[in-house]
Amino acid sequence: MVAELKELFERDLTQLEKEIDLYKKEEDLWLLPEGISNTGGNLCLHIAGNLQHFIGHVLGGT
Repeated sequence: MVAELKELFERDLTQLEKEIDLYKKEEDLWLLPEGISNTGGNLCLHIAGNLQHFIGHVLGGT
């Protein structure tokens, strides 16, 4: 199961990195276009926090 989780995390984090790279400038991550309710940067922060909690606390028991 660990190998499968590792593969899924690597796949999805690689895809996230590709999506982030589509922003022309880093500060564009924080722009909020009309019709969008959350910035790309804020979503990335949420993903990072959720991963830290899941891997550290849930899987790692810390």
